[in-house]
Amino acid sequence: MAVKRSQRMGVVLQMAVRAEEGAAAQLEQSRQQLSQAQQQLQQVEDYQQGYIDALNRPKSGQSAYSMINDRQFLEQLSFVCRTQAGQIEKLRQNEDNSLHNWQQCYQLRRNIEQLIEKLKQGENLAMEKQLQKELDELSSSLLARSR
Repeated sequence: MAVKRSQRMGVVLQMAVRAEEGAAAQLEQSRQQLSQAQQQLQQVEDYQQGYIDALNRPKSGQSAYSMINDRQFLEQLSFVCRTQAGQIEKLRQNEDNSLHNWQQCYQLRRNIEQLIEKLKQGENLAMEKQLQKELDELSSSLLARSR
């Protein structure tokens, strides 16, 4: 007996499931990278704010050289924050792309599952019709013999 079409589509479904799982793993990785980058930015911003607070406390005997170094260090911290914010934006775009890819893989898998279900229903209907036809033929031949 030939392999039913719904069974042959099982291979396609397995491929779609693997693709969806890969896309889900990529999405999770993208989300972790984004979260980590956001935490790093928050740490730098907190450090920067603590440094600013320390500078704003009254001090006596601070040299001009020390004040210049403090300002330069604050500028470096600001640069790091801007750079990290740019990296976060790239990671957000990457996460959006990963989400979109996963959604497409998910929908493809669902469509394949629905197709397989329809094929099975059609195959069952055809099998029922064939069985009914055979029963009718058997009934007819038994009826003809009994006469």
